[in-house]
Amino acid sequence: MSALTYKFRADLWRHKGRSLLAVASIAIGLFGVGTIFGMIDLLLAKMDAAHRLSQPSHINILLRNAADSALLEQIAALPDIAGVEGLNPVAVRFRPTPDAAWQSGSLIVRTDYARQLYDRSALVAGDWPVSGKLAIENLSAQNTGLGLGGNVQLQTERGELSFPLDGIIRHPFVKPPKFGGQTVFFGSATEAERFGIDPHRFRQLLVQIRQPYSEDKARVAALQIRALLAERGIAANATLFQDPDRHWGRPFLAGINGVLEIMALAALALSASLIVNTVSAHLTQQTDQIGVMKAVGGGSLAIAVLYLSETLLLALVAILFAAPPAALAAHLASCRLLAIFNIDCGGFELPYRALSYLVAGGLLVPLLAAAGPVWRGTTMTVRAAIASYGLAADFGTYRLDVWLQGLAGRWLPTVYAAALGNLFRRKTRLLLTQIVLVVAGIAFLSLMSLIASVNLTLDNEMARSRYSLKLGFASDQPKQMLQEAIKAADPAYAVETWRRLPLELGRDQGVFRQKGSLGLQLLALPAGSAFYRPRIESGRWLQADDAGRDVLVMNAETAALNGIKTGDMVEAAIGRYRQTWQVVGLYRWLAGSQYAVEPVYAPLETIEKAVGGGFASLALVATPAGTREDEANRLQRLGELLQKRGAVADVYNTQGLLEQRDFSRNQFRPVIGALSGLAVMLAAVGGIGLSGTLAIGVLQRSREIGVLRAIGAPSPTLSRLFMLEGLFHGILAWLVSVPLAYRAGAPLAKRLGETMLGLSLDYRFDIAAAGYWLGLILVLAAAASYFPARKAAKMAIQDCLSH
Repeated sequence: MSALTYKFRADLWRHKGRSLLAVASIAIGLFGVGTIFGMIDLLLAKMDAAHRLSQPSHINILLRNAADSALLEQIAALPDIAGVEGLNPVAVRFRPTPDAAWQSGSLIVRTDYARQLYDRSALVAGDWPVSGKLAIENLSAQNTGLGLGGNVQLQTERGELSFPLDGIIRHPFVKPPKFGGQTVFFGSATEAERFGIDPHRFRQLLVQIRQPYSEDKARVAALQIRALLAERGIAANATLFQDPDRHWGRPFLAGINGVLEIMALAALALSASLIVNTVSAHLTQQTDQIGVMKAVGGGSLAIAVLYLSETLLLALVAILFAAPPAALAAHLASCRLLAIFNIDCGGFELPYRALSYLVAGGLLVPLLAAAGPVWRGTTMTVRAAIASYGLAADFGTYRLDVWLQGLAGRWLPTVYAAALGNLFRRKTRLLLTQIVLVVAGIAFLSLMSLIASVNLTLDNEMARSRYSLKLGFASDQPKQMLQEAIKAADPAYAVETWRRLPLELGRDQGVFRQKGSLGLQLLALPAGSAFYRPRIESGRWLQADDAGRDVLVMNAETAALNGIKTGDMVEAAIGRYRQTWQVVGLYRWLAGSQYAVEPVYAPLETIEKAVGGGFASLALVATPAGTREDEANRLQRLGELLQKRGAVADVYNTQGLLEQRDFSRNQFRPVIGALSGLAVMLAAVGGIGLSGTLAIGVLQRSREIGVLRAIGAPSPTLSRLFMLEGLFHGILAWLVSVPLAYRAGAPLAKRLGETMLGLSLDYRFDIAAAGYWLGLILVLAAAASYFPARKAAKMAIQDCLSH
């Protein structure tokens, strides 16, 4: 065995603690890269594959009233239409047991489940619905606990009927219940009349256009279809466009994926700083050995190759440790997010692209990080290297050191003063360690402030809604009847009725684009209404003197997509009524997801003058604030009361304000969970870095420890010396990270909100989080300091002085 080979093995094996720290430093950064990039690769690939498998409709139109099946042939004959399918969704009330409360849900009836054309549902378990039996949607089954072998009661035109559940079906486009989606059942066409459905009519259109697909082409086709429907007095409630190759949930993930990738690479970069720290300390400790090797003929290049080979071997070990758990974590994380979008995760798959990034980063980053320290160490002259004991430090050579030494000596006990001096003993190492801890602190505080900002934004949005309950109806109802019925339930209720109408906007004969994926709808409310006022970005909100005027307020993002500013004129088609309207205001839209119909607000008085009055689509009720349970009970009582008068609730638009707030918050939780995981990862990097810094300090100060023990320093004092140094590291990082996070928090929250959530957040710095971070970093510092401090306390005098 050659001398260099012996030294190579001795450096790695005899100092196992240092080697393990180096491996851990590299592995945790690689784990972050592999997990994040792997999750994104698996997630998007499986989402798109499931989407294509469902034969997605390019245009999905929900109708306000039913259309005759003969109309399908006329739609299919339109230019660029490749095929069309009609189906029937209907609002229902159900309960799982005879003694349970009635709940709102929806029932989908398809002509033939064995021959679905578009948006194909998949059978998860059991059988397709047949006469006398229903199936339940997969997410609905998970949320309600209903499943195969169970029974459900439905209110139908023939009274209350009980149906066995004989199947579980996965629908490709269904809003998750946690996001406010309703419970969905599936029925057979042979049972349509029992649910009040004419089997020869339909209330939803699924359309594909001819290839090649383009969004502009689909929008033009949708305009032609809606025009054909309007000629027959049929209005469209919502229109959804789907790219056949890209899953509709991609916009939800587009922003967060970019942020996660950046943070994963940041974790790897911070790991690289730990490598610089470890290699620099190792070479500093072995400068005399480098001098001996050069004195006996070793060249700088050969010695550099030796130390780089040590780093490379550690990197290979780190790759072996990081790759399997990263692949597993990527699979589990992607499965969790796929479940939100109602997609079967399938079997385990390796994320090959992510693993290639992991291997490439695991080999290149450590070598590049080690190259600088290795070059500086191996290019020293023989005299300088042999004369070094590896104890050099830069403390005492700066004015700050002198001031700190005097201050600590005057006000602190000896052990505390020594620990504080050791903290600044090697400023380069201090800087590298602090960078890791400070970045972890900024990430933690920014995350907590982001959560606080989301909650503040939701609170402010809810505060703009002066009502507590919103009741929507499947068809317009006489507003006099609604007001009398609601007042009869409780005279203290304040009631306001709105009108909801289909809307087409246009400008300069071009294709009009909108932010909401489910299309536009007109919400007509009294011009002087105090029940709701959105946040106005430009212009103004509707005023009392707008009654009878052709003015509207629209979403600022949609306006920007179409080059519209306050004061511009737009062409609006409300059914057969067409008019030029003036945009008097632009509002900020807090949708939280792509599952939304985008509202355009206009004065109710103007709409009633144009299309007739006396009817309402929505009833808003103001009641004293209560709990979610109170809110649900009030909605249930009002729903039952109104149903007796023939007003069937629309599950999409019947909600309590507290329930709506919870649903909105649930949409942000996957984002918050992913960022929380990365904050923990960065904190772990910081803990490993601090532990490595202190462990290296113990090795480099071995002779110093021996002298202290020789003159009578007890083991607890030595242990406390290193524990205090670690705690001072944590306190210093906290003092630096809090003001930086405060300054960076507002622009960061704004950018994250716009990137990930598609909205501008109302910013709030979470002051309580600064206290949490102080406690967390002290615990982290104590845990990182424990083993180095314990080792220092147990070192024998002879071993220390002979080091």
